[in-house]
Amino acid sequence: MSNQDLIGRFDGLRGDRQVIQEYWDQITRYITPYRGRFFKENTTESSIEWTQRHIYDSTAPNAHKVLSSTVHSGVSSPTIKWFDLRFRTEQLNRNKLAVAWLQEVGERVFYELQDSNFNLEVNETYQDICGYGTSFITLEEKNPGGKWGGLLFSTVPLKEGYFEEDYWGRILRFYRLMRLTPQQIISKFGDDVPQSIKDAEAGKQTSKRDVLFVITPKKNDIGMSEIRDWAKTAAPSRRTWEYRYILKDSAETLGKPGGYYEMPTFAPRWETTSDSMWGNSPAMVALADVMSLNEAREMQLKMTEKLIDPPILTEERALLTSLDMSAGALNTVRSIAGIDVFRSEGNFPVSDAMIQQLQDAIRNYFYVDQLQFPAPQAQPMTATEAQIRYEQLQRLMSTALARIRNDMLDPIVGRTTRMLARAGQLPEPPQIVLDENPNLDIEYMGSIARAQRVDQAAAIERVVGFAGGMAEVFPEALDSIEINEAMRWAARDLNVPADILRSADEVEALQEERKAKQAMAEKAAFAQEAGAGAQAVAEGQQAMEAAGGA
Repeated sequence: MSNQDLIGRFDGLRGDRQVIQEYWDQITRYITPYRGRFFKENTTESSIEWTQRHIYDSTAPNAHKVLSSTVHSGVSSPTIKWFDLRFRTEQLNRNKLAVAWLQEVGERVFYELQDSNFNLEVNETYQDICGYGTSFITLEEKNPGGKWGGLLFSTVPLKEGYFEEDYWGRILRFYRLMRLTPQQIISKFGDDVPQSIKDAEAGKQTSKRDVLFVITPKKNDIGMSEIRDWAKTAAPSRRTWEYRYILKDSAETLGKPGGYYEMPTFAPRWETTSDSMWGNSPAMVALADVMSLNEAREMQLKMTEKLIDPPILTEERALLTSLDMSAGALNTVRSIAGIDVFRSEGNFPVSDAMIQQLQDAIRNYFYVDQLQFPAPQAQPMTATEAQIRYEQLQRLMSTALARIRNDMLDPIVGRTTRMLARAGQLPEPPQIVLDENPNLDIEYMGSIARAQRVDQAAAIERVVGFAGGMAEVFPEALDSIEINEAMRWAARDLNVPADILRSADEVEALQEERKAKQAMAEKAAFAQEAGAGAQAVAEGQQAMEAAGGA
């Protein structure tokens, strides 16, 4: 596809989203300040709006912050491992060697994410998702084409990012409009830039130029989904995705086109919107009440000003000079009876009730009441209380959390795994894994996911305990429990490391050995009892014979 075609597609996308950008701009104004205005170019520090005086009530910004922080800590916590890898083939999940390898791979991927700027950038992404309903985050190598240097994440400002989606709602083409000075363009691309850029830099021009970064799909000759193919490499021209930088006003290519093995940009959304590619969020639902709350607060402040410093009423000829209301001022008047204070009839209880109602509604939009305990308790959460909160969060936001995992976290973990494999940073898989060549699943272990899985482990414990109680009266109750499977499922739900559990073959061998020993012990006991019985019979006969002889 030519540069002109790509620019034409981009201009069409840019025009289509003008309406929703106005909505995003209002969210920025009242709910997510300092995230960047959509219809204003901040080309210098002096153009940034540091004073947010139009915000008269901080309920919405604080509620948005609580929600985004809770999702961050509950889904992809910066402090604990929040995912694990699992074979889709259950037989391999019972093989200790295969599971140990997969666990090492999962830990290597997690610590690589921890060593990168993932936690910093994904926090920005969660803020955008909870505010605008859509966000963009990119994953690239720090040192592409050279020695492994780690991962580099970047949250793309929403006003710079555009995309086309395929039939399944995934990113098909990604566009990012950047504004760079001639010096910045040359520092990135070197001499491989148009002559107009070189001339602008020679003339010391600092005006910024529009540069369009585009990622487009292309046919690829190698597959990257199977484990045995992870470490395969290919020239940029043979990779699945192509990228290029285009000088928008002249449609000239900057530098040389490159390639990606996987789409490096992800577009998570809070919830999808019917007939639109852009998502929606709690902030969008709350915006009307947020604007009403700020207007109510502003009106209440004006009413308070009138009470603190009320207006003065005067008859037409009651004054000789203008009134000076400063301290110690002397005013000469013709008639003091013609001067009076204007008494406001504003009703504070009514305005307070309206403001409180709006504040409560906004907190409900952002699930604040479900995420935090009421302030009067003033005590930290216990472990049980925290689990209850996360269970509530799981129920209330299950759809949104599932979409975040599907749109962002799944592809990030998958791409990171393949990047490490291509760079030779992962251990070699055992032969049994290569032979089976299975697919992998990602299991999440964050606070929210863990709260749900603990319920499953508790259910197993209750069933086993119930069967044990029933077995005291009906021994056959234990026949329904497959204890080995129960232990494996409980260990899985409680995130027990693979090294702690024996493989299925080892467990079977131990049980067979135990049965053999038990059989031998029973046989020995039977023989001992039989010997004791024979001895008793012989002793009885001897006693009878002795009695007869006597």
